[in-house]
Amino acid sequence: MPRATAFGTAADEYDRLRPAPHPDALAAVLPPDARLVVDLAAGTGLVTRAVLASTDAVVVAVEPDARMLDRLGGTRALRAQGVAEAIPVRSGTADAVLAASAWHWFDPEPATAEIARVLRPGGTLGLLWSRADPTVPWVAEVRGIGKAAADGSAALSRRGFDVELPPGHGLVGQGGTTGDATVVGWTRTMTRDEVAGMVCTYSGVLELDPDTRADVRHRVRARLGEMFDDDRVEVPFETVCRHWRRD
Repeated sequence: MPRATAFGTAADEYDRLRPAPHPDALAAVLPPDARLVVDLAAGTGLVTRAVLASTDAVVVAVEPDARMLDRLGGTRALRAQGVAEAIPVRSGTADAVLAASAWHWFDPEPATAEIARVLRPGGTLGLLWSRADPTVPWVAEVRGIGKAAADGSAALSRRGFDVELPPGHGLVGQGGTTGDATVVGWTRTMTRDEVAGMVCTYSGVLELDPDTRADVRHRVRARLGEMFDDDRVEVPFETVCRHWRRD
């Protein structure tokens, strides 16, 4: 199963357990007067729902996996099955294009060209990643059980999400094509079962056969039981974002 479409097999748990971006990080990449926002690789709509809750903007959720996109039924989002390399939005109409924990799935050159095409001059590209903080020892240990080092975004994570866009498309930040960075730390209370379930939404785990996935869940849950007496755990998260402006 290709990793990019593996998440649809766990859409419910992904939607319930994966963290949405912190509001302060979202505010750093979202123009306050945005009227049209495109959420690329929208998944189950964690970013889309956050934008809808905080603005009156029209949000176009673009996602290749219909199983994920179905979770946005009943919201006012416009849903479109599609990919970053061929965005189903008219040229020069978007105030912001956002993508959360998804850049590593994109082909950078055509995706950057398409993002630049749909953004209006002065529009913003915001890339976001929300994750349990891997610098905290217990988080690093359970991520290791879940083989997070083999996860789709692992290489970017190790480099601090230092995305450098292909040049020549008019997307710039104070750091040039690398973009401006914002990091927001926060905590979320989760049960030990929820933490184990979240680990099992990593793409590296979703690729495993059902028995092996179940073993990962059991091992994470058992280790958390050894670490914490209380079933409720304060999980340290961070949202990292980088943003660029369209010339």
